[in-house]
Amino acid sequence: MSPNSLKISAAAVGAALLVASAAANAALITYDVRSIASPSFADYQSGWAAQGSPINSSTPAGFDSLAGGNNSYNHLQVAFDIGNAYAGQSLLFQLGLDAGYGGALYFDGVLIDTKNDDLWWGSNWGNTAELLTGNVANLTVGAHTLDAYWAEGCCNGTQAGRISVNGGAWQALSLTNFDRLAVPEPGSLALFGLALAGVVGARRKKSAA
Repeated sequence: MSPNSLKISAAAVGAALLVASAAANAALITYDVRSIASPSFADYQSGWAAQGSPINSSTPAGFDSLAGGNNSYNHLQVAFDIGNAYAGQSLLFQLGLDAGYGGALYFDGVLIDTKNDDLWWGSNWGNTAELLTGNVANLTVGAHTLDAYWAEGCCNGTQAGRISVNGGAWQALSLTNFDRLAVPEPGSLALFGLALAGVVGARRKKSAA
């Protein structure tokens, strides 16, 4: 193999690594709002699905200072990855909502919090009784989803979310902060790079012989 071919191969593998890394880090926040066509608040997940109204969907960079709608059912989903560096750790979620009919929070499809009373946090994280809160311990590597469903009657207000890793400082519920959770162990990519360099070096020696 010629030196030029070796350079091209190494560059191609490097580019593939960058693409794979970017793909692994691509969290997605989806916020859906629809009008309440048939009141159903005993099970918020199935209640959302039972509405026959059109869905207004958006993909914000974060869930912060967002208002829903009057007479609306809401669905927030965060799809994200956990990398090796965060395996076994914990995540605490808090959502401050305007949910006159209450709401529910799910992690990977499992209910982790529900409140059926009138929720209005008033933009104050200290109003813990008015928040949807969930703590997930022993995180596993791979893809996960956080889903929240809630319903509001009238007078919608500002809504937001935040996360805490292992009881650390609170961070905004944003793509940037979820993407950080997808990183591999610090030495993983470096070890792969060393292995790649070894393969390239061996081929170069073989070509010279």
